[in-house]
Amino acid sequence: MGYSYSGMVDGLKTFYSSMRQLNVEIGTFEHKYNNVISDAIFDTRDSGGWKLTFIKRASGNVLCVPIQKGYRFSITGNAEYDALIEYFGIGSGKGQFSIKDFVDYLDKQIPTEYRLSDNKRKAILKYNKLDNESDGIYPIGIKNWEVIHAKNPELPEDKYHRTPKNLLKTKELYPDIYNATKDMDITIMYGTDSGENTEKIKAGKIDYKN
Repeated sequence: MGYSYSGMVDGLKTFYSSMRQLNVEIGTFEHKYNNVISDAIFDTRDSGGWKLTFIKRASGNVLCVPIQKGYRFSITGNAEYDALIEYFGIGSGKGQFSIKDFVDYLDKQIPTEYRLSDNKRKAILKYNKLDNESDGIYPIGIKNWEVIHAKNPELPEDKYHRTPKNLLKTKELYPDIYNATKDMDITIMYGTDSGENTEKIKAGKIDYKN
């Protein structure tokens, strides 16, 4: 019989509640263990199973752990256990490692409140680009397709509209902008560097209707 462990992580429940207040489904926080610094990504988009993914900052190595119902950190089978041991560079011999202690330590590192920042947005895009059109995290402009079509009636009506991926990216990176534009045919343009309109867009001081 292979290795099996399932332990509740109370901090994820509080963290998830904070994520939902922002209306996002992907959250991230810094995780440190055994001198390994990771961006921990809590992805709750799949109703069939959530996951906690660790991305090692030094190398980009990835470890993905299922989070079962009840916020349970779950390791099933020797392969998953060995992957955990290898990722964190820890000994697996008797008395060298306790997965329960590891989960308890993880629990203490989870923030009680989720706050988005540029570094967290970069971590999310490192995990999932969300929109293949741009690697950028900075909103640098907008395209109001309703206005564009009105000014250019020759454009085909079935083309040149906001894409679902662009909307998803905005939802996860900038919930306030998402809430302001979700019912409008508006594309948020992203750049790898901040632009002259970035702070205005972030602060909601731009007229989305023009």
